[in-house]
Amino acid sequence: MGFLDSLVSSLRLPRKKAMFHLNRKGMTNTILYMFTLLSLLFLPDLILTIQHLDVRLQEVSRGLYIFQVLFFYPLFIIFMILTGISILAGGALLLKSLLKRKLIYQQLWKMVSYASTLPLIISVILKHTPVPNWISFLLFVTILFVYIYRMISIYPKLPQKRVS
Repeated sequence: MGFLDSLVSSLRLPRKKAMFHLNRKGMTNTILYMFTLLSLLFLPDLILTIQHLDVRLQEVSRGLYIFQVLFFYPLFIIFMILTGISILAGGALLLKSLLKRKLIYQQLWKMVSYASTLPLIISVILKHTPVPNWISFLLFVTILFVYIYRMISIYPKLPQKRVS
C-alpha cells in the first residue's frame, strides 16, 4: 500500500498537501518507491531484451546472459536512482539558495525523487513513440524544473539578517 500511496501523492504534486504528505515519508521508503517505480517502468524493456536473444547463442551463454540481465539490471537501476537524483537534488539546492528558502538537502532529495514520477512516466511512454529523444529529455527537465520551483517556493524564506 505504501507504493500506491506514494504514487498517487506523487502524481498530485506540486500541490502543498501532497508535498507535505510525501515529505513525512522516510528516506528508505523514498528509495524503495523509486526502485519499484523504475523497475515497473523499465520492465517492458527487460522483457524485450530477454525475448530478443540471439538464437545463435548456446544454452550456457543464454542462461548466463539471462542471469546477468536479471542480476545486474536491478543494480543498474539502483545506481541510476542514487546518482541521478543526487545530481538533480544538487541543482535543487542551488535553486533553493537563489530563492532563499529554508530547506535541507535531504528534503530536496525526497522532493526531486517524488517530483520525477510524472516526467519519468511521460519519458517512458514517449520512448515507444517516434518522438526524438532530445524532445523527451527536454520535456522531462522542463516538467521537473517547474515542479521543483513550485515546491521550493512553498517553503518559508530564510529569516533576514539584521544589520545594526
